[in-house]
Amino acid sequence: MRVALRKARLKAGLSQAELAREVGLTRASYTNIEKGYRHPSLVTALQIARVLRTPVEELFSDEFPGDRVAKAHGAPGAL
Repeated sequence: MRVALRKARLKAGLSQAELAREVGLTRASYTNIEKGYRHPSLVTALQIARVLRTPVEELFSDEFPGDRVAKAHGAPGAL
């Protein structure tokens, strides 16, 4: 489950159906994204971030498999 995505949606006071409608998805499609069963397109991810007023990388940070590599090379946010 994408915890950050769910938390942001709840903080915005939106149900899955409401957010899905705002983004132009079915509730089932959005639910599959939130549960991690499906990966959104870049356009859809950006639309979700816009509706939730949250940076896309904050919502989908678990989607960047190279994140460990970037951190190891001194990228911003490196440990």
